[in-house]
Amino acid sequence: MGTLNDVIINKLSGGLGRRNPSQDMVSGLLFDGNAIAEDGTSGVAGLDQDKTYRLSSLEDAEALGINEGYDTNGQSAYYQIQQYFRLNSSGDLFIQATTGISYTEIVEKAKAFQESADGEIRQMGIIYSGVADFAASTAAAQVAQVQADEAYVDYMPFEVVLEGKGFGTVLSAGASTTPDLAELNASNVSIVVAMDVEAAKPVLQGGKGLSNSAAVGMTLGAISRAKVSENIAWVEQFNLSGAGFSKAGFVGGEEVKTQGDLETLNANRYVFARTHTGLSGVYFNDSHTATLGTSDFAYIENNRTINKAARLLRTALLPKLASPVLVNEAGLLAPSVTKGFETLCRAALEGMVSNQEVSVFDVFVDPSQDILATSQLRIKAEVTPVGTARKIIVDLGFKNPFGLGA
Repeated sequence: MGTLNDVIINKLSGGLGRRNPSQDMVSGLLFDGNAIAEDGTSGVAGLDQDKTYRLSSLEDAEALGINEGYDTNGQSAYYQIQQYFRLNSSGDLFIQATTGISYTEIVEKAKAFQESADGEIRQMGIIYSGVADFAASTAAAQVAQVQADEAYVDYMPFEVVLEGKGFGTVLSAGASTTPDLAELNASNVSIVVAMDVEAAKPVLQGGKGLSNSAAVGMTLGAISRAKVSENIAWVEQFNLSGAGFSKAGFVGGEEVKTQGDLETLNANRYVFARTHTGLSGVYFNDSHTATLGTSDFAYIENNRTINKAARLLRTALLPKLASPVLVNEAGLLAPSVTKGFETLCRAALEGMVSNQEVSVFDVFVDPSQDILATSQLRIKAEVTPVGTARKIIVDLGFKNPFGLGA
């Protein structure tokens, strides 16, 4: 049967780009900042101190009144939020403006901030607008590690990204004089000293006056965009160039200099931005944490991987808490019990293998454990991480097909 001529308009879905973000992307930004009074005439919702807000875009921050005008007197909250969403437009970002008279006082609120976000934050950036030297930054790192340790015990692990306040003064004496961050033993903390040279210029030089700030928001954005197994220095995936970050430099405004300087700073486990000869763009040097390079948790991706595995296993096992456990006549765990718990844990971790977040894993429940005496069921779970090609070495030489034999 024929139909009448017509103009047919089909309704499509998906054009608004509404997201279903991975929980691995959920981040937090804690900063000392002023409240913003509610302004009904302009539609500004207002920003309360010590209240946690969840943002899904830069526009959400602007709706609270956090705009370029908010970043005065050393504040960089708007800049950090802007850079976070530039690197990961699909990320979610909890923010909290809080009070504090020192860098460490702000950092001491990290676990409480995590609790206010119901433990959802996977990586947290902390910035401070006040005057601080680099000694205050290293002290803040040790306080941050205490906060991260306490959060892990309470089943809400997160990584901390701190800005290296005062690093410019330390660097001015030479890269060789910079402290070795491995001595801090802060395996869940990274200190970022990267900053866009233009953004770091003092106001009198025409910049935004963020000379003592670091690119914490950009780092958070890269971390949240990466799989938990990925290094944010992966050149193919994480070109940092863009609005607000175009020229690699350090806190204080100094440009990236010689390879020798960078080797020293890298060995001392700082996170900074660099360029690669023969390739345009700006990239991270590595994903160091402030601990020994021989540690199992020397890199951000190591921590994110183990944190994700811990969350998955706890979620899978929690319904079994206080459940009955059968034993045989010798008091050994019944095969149905050992196999059941192993299967439960395997199911929790298999998604990480299929998503290439771990290489392989193994789970074992020892049937000989004395659960009747201890009321404790012990499970051994091991994951083999994904490796990282930090150096690619090629043996290259000439070959003459007509070369003389021996």
